[in-house]
Amino acid sequence: MPHDHEEITTPAAAGPPGPPCARLKYLVFLLLWLAYGAAINSANLNAFGLQQAGVEAYVERRTLYLEGSSHPRLQVQPVVDAFLYGGHIYPAKQPGQFMVGAGAYFPLHALGLTYTRDYLLAAALVTFLTASLATAAAGLGVFCVAREFVPEGARLFWPLAAALSYGLGTTAFAYSGIAWHDSIATGYLTVAFYLLVRLARGGGRRPGALAAAAGAMLGLTVTTSMLPSLMAAVAGLYFLSLRRWRLLPAFLAGGLAGLAPLLIYNAVCFGNPLLLPNVAGNYSDTFFSPSWANLAGKLDFYTRMLTLYAPVFWAGLLGLTLLPRRLRREQFAIAVMLLVLAVYILNIEANGTCQYGPRYLLPAMPFACLGLAGFGRLRGAALRGAGAAMVMTCALVSILINLIGAAHGAMLCDFGAHSALGRYLAEMWHGGTRIYPLAPWLVLPLCLCAALLARTLFACKQSEPAGGL
Repeated sequence: MPHDHEEITTPAAAGPPGPPCARLKYLVFLLLWLAYGAAINSANLNAFGLQQAGVEAYVERRTLYLEGSSHPRLQVQPVVDAFLYGGHIYPAKQPGQFMVGAGAYFPLHALGLTYTRDYLLAAALVTFLTASLATAAAGLGVFCVAREFVPEGARLFWPLAAALSYGLGTTAFAYSGIAWHDSIATGYLTVAFYLLVRLARGGGRRPGALAAAAGAMLGLTVTTSMLPSLMAAVAGLYFLSLRRWRLLPAFLAGGLAGLAPLLIYNAVCFGNPLLLPNVAGNYSDTFFSPSWANLAGKLDFYTRMLTLYAPVFWAGLLGLTLLPRRLRREQFAIAVMLLVLAVYILNIEANGTCQYGPRYLLPAMPFACLGLAGFGRLRGAALRGAGAAMVMTCALVSILINLIGAAHGAMLCDFGAHSALGRYLAEMWHGGTRIYPLAPWLVLPLCLCAALLARTLFACKQSEPAGGL
């Protein structure tokens, strides 16, 4: 059994990046964040008003319930995603999304920008500083973890493929322009997993801080969404498997700090710190209720939706099987995280209702895309080339699909048995109007970031040994 001071070397060492490559991960993060911000559009901001209603209530009226807004878009009724409890209307969502949104809106409101004066701009900025930021952070986490997964001599191509496939080629892109609880929670969870992988490599100079931060991210995951809560529990077990017992108090303290806002919110609103909003509102379609008929129907539904909206997901699952034995613990943790999410969503009545792609699989996307790093383990140039060609084809198709979804809107209630891509393209061709509040400010920085990323990649290629990319 390893001691607390010993370095745990599970993943293969990729070696320190060269000087031109040190900023690459930050450029990946900025590229994703700016792309998400530029794609934020009026269709999503108007359709997903509940997310902004909670933020307005927290900041402008200092209340945890939703009624009382003077803005027509933010007047919520106790139907569908909101319910009446104790004489007040509450959202059937974990409070984390509204709390982080309030943190973004408070300084904007103090500077004079309000939902009443300019709803689209205020909502776009809140979204950009919450869901867009969290999703870009998840993309950064995927890049950093994938770098730990690839062998020496394949340092950049597969981590970039994993990060950009996740960030632009999955439904994470389509939902990055909505202040959505599952998107924000997925960001927390992915960052937590990255911190845990760092701990598995020894934890650097401040392993206690890493453990506390990882615990806090996992606690915030549950505070923000119940959907990935079982995945967060598996990540906690992954931490325990490292046997870094001296770090356990810091990890638990961080986890409690991340959970505290949820416990306080439940106690104040519902009189019980353990009474969750969906339970208080009796949203039974989200309760675990297994049946063979439902299981078969959900399997068909999610298989079809993944194939139509994120085909790169399947490539990622295949790549997970290619990870080497020394990454078995990480491979097993990822597989179990995907499994517990699947067990949950396949055994509840709800399927996400109006959505662009399989919304309930948002937390699975970064972990499936981590599997793309496994293709870097293929032996032989021809086999690796074939793997790269297959992954790139899936990724490009997926990016096109989700770019259209991000630009046109995710509130699609009639998705039927077919992809919405053709329908969305037809609507856009015939003049489907959208307003992009942040695009005038972000398009130029986005182009400059893309150019700088390309230049940095070229410099990295020159500084790496042959085959280094």
